[in-house]
Amino acid sequence: MIENNTSAIRNIIFDLGGVLLNINPLLSLLELEKISDTDSETLKTKLATERIFEKFDTGSISAGQFRSTLCHILNRKVNDAEIDRIWNVLLLDFPTHRVEMLQQIKKHYRVYLLSNTNIIHYRKYTQDFSDNYGIPFTSLFDRVFLSYEIGMHKPDAGIYTHVLENAELKPEETAFFDDSLANIRAAELLGIKAFHIYNGSEVTDFFENGLLK
Repeated sequence: MIENNTSAIRNIIFDLGGVLLNINPLLSLLELEKISDTDSETLKTKLATERIFEKFDTGSISAGQFRSTLCHILNRKVNDAEIDRIWNVLLLDFPTHRVEMLQQIKKHYRVYLLSNTNIIHYRKYTQDFSDNYGIPFTSLFDRVFLSYEIGMHKPDAGIYTHVLENAELKPEETAFFDDSLANIRAAELLGIKAFHIYNGSEVTDFFENGLLK
């Protein structure tokens, strides 16, 4: 059993990818390497230099600009549907036991999502969720905060402040779950009680009957 002083917690914020939704970013990169006219190392360097994923996740470029910039980096023309397919390959499944956990947690806490994400991914995983479970993805949360809408992403301190202020949350009454240690540390600096989901750990292990252990 995981021991934590959680009696003061009233609000819980979850990251999405790697915490609630299973993902594997390597899958999309491998697909990009297959269709690129450049070698894999050059491709990785160009992607890092252009900061295309960061720009897309913070909404500083549109879906159309993302696709055209990616084609430029790949040095070949790829149609929009194929770009979207490749970009969405990294999105895997949203396990039933996590859905049930969230539904139980909502009976005891205010529940929020804070995700570094973009419009293409958001449309894909919300549609998949609705198709699989027959309910809206957003019904799992009291409110959803998305980096591409806010214009910032984790671990920027501003995005945590945005959530606290807009949802009227006190940091000392708020728990945060994320799979990135940098994101965890940034939240802790603001007084949020943060829990790191690392390889081999499972978010549902931190709860019992909808309550933090």
